Amino acid sequence: MTERPSAPDQDTPSKPDALEAECKYRVDRLDETRSGLEMIEAQFVRRESHCDTYLRHPSRDFRATDEALRIREVDGKPFITYKGKRREGPIKIRPEIELPLVETTVPDWLAIWSHLGFSVASQVKKTRDVYFLEFKSRPTHVTLDHVESLGYFVEIEQILHHPSEISAAQTDIQELAAQLKLAQVEPRSYLGMLLSLRGADASLES
Repeated sequence: MTERPSAPDQDTPSKPDALEAECKYRVDRLDETRSGLEMIEAQFVRRESHCDTYLRHPSRDFRATDEALRIREVDGKPFITYKGKRREGPIKIRPEIELPLVETTVPDWLAIWSHLGFSVASQVKKTRDVYFLEFKSRPTHVTLDHVESLGYFVEIEQILHHPSEISAAQTDIQELAAQLKLAQVEPRSYLGMLLSLRGADASLES
């Protein structure tokens, strides 16, 4: 599919009151989903290489508070991301704040966090193909992920600007998943799955 960079950028810094609505699905391969996206004329945006470094709080149990803090590098471009507590429901909905960092400063930021008592929990590396479509007139991103050590996954995401949009977003994501024949919901984060695979403490699962 021809790349058109005019689609809304998934990496645009989020507003403090924005909510992320998403659901992750495990798949054996990505080809069928890719074909399904082409059939509904989803727009291929780009392929990205991600390296996510998750941080452990010195005194706050992120498992108990249902939060996450990470530095994500997208093709070498870094962002700091905070994810808050999830809301109840079939689709993962939670606050998300993401801000860009100056390139080449990631080691310095990690040093600052270390001085404050934070430590690196783990890294998650993946290749991501980003697609965009207007699903029922709402901007929607679908990402096809190949995660090192974990396999293949598809994520459907909408960014919400008011809690009144939650119900519609839940319906949208479930309907689009059905169209793409995605059935195996994976409620765990990539970090949680990776820590479980390694037999590590999953206190940073997000």
